Amino acid sequence: MKRFMIFVLLAVGVLAVFPGCRDNRRSGNVVLTTPRTETRAETPAEAPAATFAVGDRGQIRTGLGVVTSLASSRSAAGGNDGLVQVDSALVAITVDDNGVITQASFDAAQTRVAFNAQGQITTDLAAPVRTKNELGDTYNMRRVSGIGREYHEQATALGAWAVGRTPARFMTMELSGGRPAEADLTASVTVNVSSYITAMDRAVNNLRSGYAPGRHRTGLGVVTEIGSSRNATANSTGAARVTSYYAVLTLNEHGVIVSAWIDSTQSDLEFDTTGTLLAIPNAIPTRYEMGDAYGLRRASSIGREWNEQMRELAKWMIGKTPTQVVGMSLSNGRPADVDLTASVTVTMAPVLAAIARAAENAR
Repeated sequence: MKRFMIFVLLAVGVLAVFPGCRDNRRSGNVVLTTPRTETRAETPAEAPAATFAVGDRGQIRTGLGVVTSLASSRSAAGGNDGLVQVDSALVAITVDDNGVITQASFDAAQTRVAFNAQGQITTDLAAPVRTKNELGDTYNMRRVSGIGREYHEQATALGAWAVGRTPARFMTMELSGGRPAEADLTASVTVNVSSYITAMDRAVNNLRSGYAPGRHRTGLGVVTEIGSSRNATANSTGAARVTSYYAVLTLNEHGVIVSAWIDSTQSDLEFDTTGTLLAIPNAIPTRYEMGDAYGLRRASSIGREWNEQMRELAKWMIGKTPTQVVGMSLSNGRPADVDLTASVTVTMAPVLAAIARAAENAR
């Protein structure tokens, strides 16, 4: 599947360029590789600073909205395994200087970690986790869809409908039972869009400015890890840890990043040796939304919170190609570029993997 085949292996090339750096570019089963880009120069010029008066030709804004639910999770009972199910609805948009959507991507990350009545995990924690768009026909919605369309086809149709409209118009679309009732959508979209409407509202609140005077394209990339989940024992609870990383890139007509947004969600649901879930939170905020409550500042050698570090990383990315970003110099998995060492110290493998996928998905 084209969207999920992530390019040519980058690790060998990076080691050749940076032989003095210890470099870890694997995130779960994802090996970072070089995304395809369209460039006219080997080293692109820096994009103009993202400060524009309203109405300036080429001003765009890019945003991401995430809505995560754990409502489908359950304890083991009646001979059936327990389940931690993390459902995240994702909306990535780019709007022009008139507030009209020029690019829109919809996807969903549905991650399941099963455990038995003894609190032992039965899911293969090394298996890749794919979004619904990446699953394509294997998601198997077509056979139960009243219109015979798979999820990724419906998500594409929903994105096409959003383009040319404002976010406010999208959020006030006519619904019936949570499904689109707009005359020009009923034949192409039957999924419940309630979570996407909420995610659209969050994307609007997260808009980041950029400048693309010509053609531009936006891509959404998602990487999910479950490898840190653990079994329950007599001395400690088990836990399903689901961590997703999201990247949204807007590229100009030369394949240069003009706007970016990076975020992540981490869901930890505990269960005991009887297969009973201890608590199911109502919702999971993203790390960006958590701000200081995430608690990285006190453990950070540079005294910066996670959202502050991702803000600085996004700024650094402007004016570069995705290839240059994914190929950044690393030391022990952290940025080694002199322009980043004072502002970003988080481990980069899953973030870069999400950026690489966003570049591949840009259209």
